[in-house]
Amino acid sequence: MDTFKKIIRVTLVGLTLMALSCDNDLVDTNLNPNGVNLSEANPSFLLTTVMSGITQDVGNKGFAEPLSAYMQYTQKDAWGNNNYDWEGGGWETYYDNLRTANLAYQRAEEMNLKFHQAVAMILKAHLFALLTDYYGDIPYSQALQGNDGVSLPQYDSQETVYKGVISDLEIASQLLSNNQGSLEVFIPEQDIYFHGDSKKWIKYANSLALRYYMRLSAKDPSYAGAGVQKTLAKPLIASVDDELAVPYLGISSNDSQPGNGKQGSPSSFTRIKPCNTLIEAMNALDDPRRNIWFAPVEVPIKVVPANEVPGGGDDVVVDGVRYINEATIDPGSESIYDPLTWYQDRVDGLTLIDTSSVYVGLPVSVMVQEPYTYNLNPQPVQGGGNVHVSLLNEQFNAVSGPNLKSRIFSYAEVCFLKAEAALKGWGTDAEGNYNKGIQASLDTWGIGDQYSDYIDNSEVAYDGTLTQVMEQKWIANFTSASEAYMDWRRTGLPDIQTGPYAKSSVIPVRFVYPSNERDNNGANYNAALSGLEATDHTDDVAGYVEDDTPWSKTWLLQGVSEPW
Repeated sequence: MDTFKKIIRVTLVGLTLMALSCDNDLVDTNLNPNGVNLSEANPSFLLTTVMSGITQDVGNKGFAEPLSAYMQYTQKDAWGNNNYDWEGGGWETYYDNLRTANLAYQRAEEMNLKFHQAVAMILKAHLFALLTDYYGDIPYSQALQGNDGVSLPQYDSQETVYKGVISDLEIASQLLSNNQGSLEVFIPEQDIYFHGDSKKWIKYANSLALRYYMRLSAKDPSYAGAGVQKTLAKPLIASVDDELAVPYLGISSNDSQPGNGKQGSPSSFTRIKPCNTLIEAMNALDDPRRNIWFAPVEVPIKVVPANEVPGGGDDVVVDGVRYINEATIDPGSESIYDPLTWYQDRVDGLTLIDTSSVYVGLPVSVMVQEPYTYNLNPQPVQGGGNVHVSLLNEQFNAVSGPNLKSRIFSYAEVCFLKAEAALKGWGTDAEGNYNKGIQASLDTWGIGDQYSDYIDNSEVAYDGTLTQVMEQKWIANFTSASEAYMDWRRTGLPDIQTGPYAKSSVIPVRFVYPSNERDNNGANYNAALSGLEATDHTDDVAGYVEDDTPWSKTWLLQGVSEPW
């Protein structure tokens, strides 16, 4: 594993650049996929480019973009979006990567490279799945036929895309399985995911299929149930060593930990705060991951009787603690933060004072403006910091590090998927898989030795409910907010709500199509809009085109009860 990590660190960016340049020894094969001589492009380097692109996108959406705020892992107190009106993004990048993956597949087919064909199929399936996850109906069957004269592709239904993706994953897995012992070499330095290990690619393809069968579990339970049972009998990601988590290199902003303050402005890091929703959930469980993910608040606040304020006065900082005379608190304008009352207190216009002694987070959508004044910030300047609200752990301020990875598919996710499937009657041993999921999450953050104490907590010990399984999966998906978002969207769990100053009273359920699709592929775009279902919240925010808003429902959510 150490060797694999070292190779990834060296190659993730280097090979991407190599795929877009020429070298004296590779002049005939290592060509720019967007240039001429596509018929001579090297499929290995093309696939490395696609892997790098997926790594960057999943990492950013998992940590830095507003999905982390949507899922209430973090909130930004400056230059952020905590109010749930983000339109989403990534369409063009996904299709750019798909074109490269498709060229890699064509070249591998021409060269009879079955390993490379299968990898290209898996990457294409993953990219199409991400597109339909976020947007709904998308160009799929005609999407990569530009060379065949299809410049304005039709949109396929979301159902067609999901089921096509699953089929391709199964075909790719079978292609690798059927050719074990005769597969060509995939050079480890070029395969930045699995170091040329075809068996790990098989496990990854099967695990992706399991993820997408479960994605359909509420919408099409008969199809999903049969598929899950079939897939559980296949090789899946079975350990932390099998999981797909690519370490950041720290060479440039594109391959570094998102939101670090070492590249560009230091406030890139300091404006990211933990969300109180996550902190409160972890506090209730005495979760040891708090210490790994968050920093103790620099200056806690204590509201005390006048005779307990050191040295007298009404508002003083002594030995790193801010003491406030409780007699000076005006109940008409101020309130001590309480998880049960804070929402209504903010609706009533009260200023919140959080007296938590260790970790202080930002409540979700707590202000109309950016919340850099929160918790009596003594220096309320945009981007200026706040000593009364916790930061993330300092490790996230680095460009790279042992825990800093783009977590594309974790072993913990497989375990929780298997636990959920068992609860639905599609598998076995829900409790065992739930426990393994927790152990896997602790292991991946380097605190596996604390599992025994944690699982003995009465609130953590398995209780047989989907609510508990999904809460633990949500916690484990910290830095993987995109997958947490998909889980919440199909299950409504955990039961999180927008804050008092959100743009809508419900969390958005899709991304908005890019404007260039409306402008350049208008007929097919308009046809795709008919696949969206307007809701009571579709028009919560003005300025969108017809039903193409974050609050319209795609096929996946039509006729089901969750998330709202």
